[in-house]
Order: sequence, then structure tokens, then C-alpha cells
Amino acid sequence: MAKVSGSQLVAKSLQAHGIDTLFGIAGDHFLHLLDVLVDEPFRMIDTRHEGAASHAADAYARTLNRPGVVMSTTPGHANAIPGLANAMHSQAPIINIAGSSDSRNLGRGAMQEFDQVGVAAPVTKGAWQIPSADRIPEFINLAVRTAMTGKRGPVHLTIPQDLQEAMVDESILDRYGIGEDSMPLTVSGDPGQIAAAIEILKRSERPLIIAGTGAGATALPEELQRLVETMGIPITTTDSARGLISDDHDLSIGFGYLPLNKAVARIGEADAVMFLGQQIDYTWGLGGSPPFAEGVKRIMVDPSPHHMGTSRSVDVGILGDVGPVVTQMADAASKETWPSFSSWNSSLQAEREKHQAELSELAVEADPPHPMFVSETLQRHITPETPMVFDGGDYAHFFRASVPVHESQRWLYVSSFGMIGINMPYALGLQVALPNHRVVCVTGDGSFGFHGLELDTMVRHNLPVVTILGNNSIWGIDWQIQKGLYGRPVWTDLLPTRWDTVAKGLGAYGENVEHAADLDGAMTRAFAQDKPALLNVNIEQIISPVAEEAVGRKLGAHG
Repeated sequence: MAKVSGSQLVAKSLQAHGIDTLFGIAGDHFLHLLDVLVDEPFRMIDTRHEGAASHAADAYARTLNRPGVVMSTTPGHANAIPGLANAMHSQAPIINIAGSSDSRNLGRGAMQEFDQVGVAAPVTKGAWQIPSADRIPEFINLAVRTAMTGKRGPVHLTIPQDLQEAMVDESILDRYGIGEDSMPLTVSGDPGQIAAAIEILKRSERPLIIAGTGAGATALPEELQRLVETMGIPITTTDSARGLISDDHDLSIGFGYLPLNKAVARIGEADAVMFLGQQIDYTWGLGGSPPFAEGVKRIMVDPSPHHMGTSRSVDVGILGDVGPVVTQMADAASKETWPSFSSWNSSLQAEREKHQAELSELAVEADPPHPMFVSETLQRHITPETPMVFDGGDYAHFFRASVPVHESQRWLYVSSFGMIGINMPYALGLQVALPNHRVVCVTGDGSFGFHGLELDTMVRHNLPVVTILGNNSIWGIDWQIQKGLYGRPVWTDLLPTRWDTVAKGLGAYGENVEHAADLDGAMTRAFAQDKPALLNVNIEQIISPVAEEAVGRKLGAHG
């Protein structure tokens, strides 16, 4: 029987799951594995930091609804941990693989030793050290199955270097072979609970649907559209669900974030709310009143039993993947006679249009320009298919509020974990996932400092991301909140760094924009490049509705 190495088992096992792209940085404890992988048909994206590699894998995985793999050595694994913590919140199915010293020396002062599995366990769905080379396919199957089923999320595997080099019988691959239907991926909901949910919605007068990250993982745009059109219920989308229903759909009220959408802020008038893959978390006031009305009926569809009733009890809790449940509900709803919710929807649409008009009034040509002027200028240079990444505080909030989304898998922002600095890593992961589209990254100058050197990665791997960096020389949202609450900033002032000069030094196109009148031309030049481009746009130090809401909430609590 032919022999294969543990590293070859890793390569073949990943390929069996259709994995063809890897992110990471080389290091001592998985050099054998890298030497094997490079001869296989993998696209290998080496970044400048393992945390960035984790973020890139996050964006890649959620965009394509497939596992994203990030690899590192032992201290590199420590660097990757923040990205895994973020991926738990973004529900990204990341397979994090780290090498280590030989297994026989672990526990007695091996090189760079630390508890890799123990550190990863709290920020992953599962973390394991593979005990022997012949079990590598078994554990990779377990990792993929765990990451991709239920509430999606990251997993970790430690593979000591002696296991990578060990030789085992090739027949082990037959034992753990992957068949077309051998990996369970989606779970349907209980028909009785679906009927109960439909009954609540039928009897309501002002129902609303909120689609979140769990919907983005499994729901098909055409099926979600069929559901809302069958029932005639308005919908708002957030996180990975953005674009499942186009913002220009008659029943869409746009971005689902209370401080940035005055139509959504009227959720207190709803008498029934259905959450599709959206946890009732702090962004929704933990389900309390406000923002919801007393006595509102709550329906939740989610693959995680933990999300059912953690902050508030729900009237109907449908445990299952959002995609198949949406199809079940659409089928059931089509057999019912629905009342008209057109008056309620028209009122929300009018509120949304009024709010968008208010935002547009801010887009005046002045020096330094308001973020809304930058947003409206940018919107003339993108298409409905343009993939977008948003990062940073006050600056990016204006774009999230005003840039419409028309296609699914085209919109990424900081997760509910609030970990900024995902800008360039998310953008490069998104560009790898969607090579036929030009990715645009909108980021503040503070956030850019975390992983700005990933511009080098973009240059080396021909990833022509366009970055519209808003530079106001402050950590915007915290600076504004500090000023509002305490009258002075602390640790939130920055220098007017010329990030365009940094971009040029890394081999990208860079241009500094000091005047609003020059912005449109600068964007034209940036989009004309065949390589990564960055515009350093000097912007006004203006407070966003998010910071205003934070200040008002705090002052109100004390008042």
C-alpha cells in the first residue's frame, strides 16, 4: 500500500471539501505542510499579519458560503486569535490550522510552546489537537462540519510538525472519504411552529421582518423575496443579509440599524417582528421597550438554540437554518389569504425617503468635505454589483446609512464584536472571493492603522482594491463621545498622516485630496488604475448619528 505524509493528508482532505484558497504566513512549525501545499492547486495568499489573514478568511468564507482556511505557526497562532474572536461574532466558517513543535516534546518546554487549543477554545466552535497522523482526515471533516453547520463560526486544529512529516497508508483516505451527501449542511424547521408564526403575522397590523447574519449564511435571495412578497411584509436587512433583498425593492426599508435609519427606528410601532438569523442583542436593545412596543409578538428563526430567548422570550422559536425555513414559510404562506399591510409599508417608505433626503442635504461641496459629500461622490463611481467594505467610526457610518445595496454577498462591516481594523483584510478577502468585481473599501484613518500594510499583500497578489480613506486625524466616534460627555478627548487625537504616501511606498496608487472640488477627479483616476489605489481624503470632524445617539443615551440615563 502506498504511503503518504500527514501534510499530503491535509492537502487531500481540504481538496475533498472543495477548498482551494488558503490565507496565512509562513513559520517554523508548518513549513513541511507549506512545501506540500504549494505543489497542489491551491491559491495561497500570504499576508503581513496572521490577524489580517483571519479577517481575510472571514470575508472570503462569508462571501462564498464556504470554509475559509487560515494557517500559521505557533506564535502566529497567537496573532490569529483576535480574528477568530471576531469571526465568532460575524459567524464566519473559518478553519484555523496551526503547526506546533513535535507532539512528543509538548509539555516539557518545546520550542515556542503554549496551550494553542486552550487559547482557541473560547473563541471558536471547537478546538482540537490532532492526536495522530492517520486521524488527520477525520479531524478535518469534523472541523468543516462544525464550522458549516448550525450557527456558523470558526474552528481550530493544531497539527504538530511530527504528524505533518509522518508517513501513513494512503488507504486512510478511503476510510474518511467525503461523498456528495455525507456532510449535513441545512436543517428545516418544525411545520407546526411555522404555522404558528404565519398565524401571528396574519393577525398583525404592523409586522416587520429583520434579516441578519444567520440569513446571509443560508437564505437564497429569490426565496426570501418570494416570502416577503407573498406576505407583503416590509423587511430590513443587516450584516451578511444585506442585499438578500435589494434596497430598491418595494418592501425593503433598507439598512437595519436604529441610529442610521429613521424608518427602522419606528420599530416601536410594530406589533409583530420576525427575526431571521438575527440575534436579539444589544443592537436591538436586547428586545426591550424601547425600541420595541410592549406586547409585541416576537418570532425567531435561527440555527442556534442559544439565541432563543437569551435576552427576551419569543412567542415562536423556529430552530433551523434560515434558508430552508424561509422556503418552508414561503410555501405555507402561499396557501393563505393575507391582509394588506400597504399603509404601514408606505408610511415606512416615506420615512426612509425623508431620511435619505436629509442625509443628501449634508453633501455640500465645502472644505473640508462632510463624509456625506464623499459618499455621494463615490456613488457616481460604483455600480449595483460593487462589493463594499466599511470600517471605522463616524466616517463610515454615513456611508452605511446612504450607500444602497442591491446584490447579496456585496457588503461587509465590522461585526457585532466591534473589532475595527478589518478594512484591508476584509477587502482583500472579498477581492479574492470576487475576482471579477472591483472591491471598494471605505475606512477611517484610525482603523486603517491596524492593518494598512495589507496594501502590500494586495500589490503582491494583484488585488486592485480601491480604498477611500477619510482622514480627520482623530479616532472619530470615541473623540466625539468624549467631547460630548466629558468635554475633552483622551487618547483619541491622531496626526494628519499622509496615508497616500504610505500607499505609494508599498507599490499602490496613492493620492491626497485636500479640496472637495478635486474629489471626483481623484476617484476617476483611482478607479482607472490596474492595481490597488488609495485616496487620502481630508474630511470634516463631524459627529455621526451613532455617536449622537450614544451621547444622548448616556446623558439621558444620568438626567
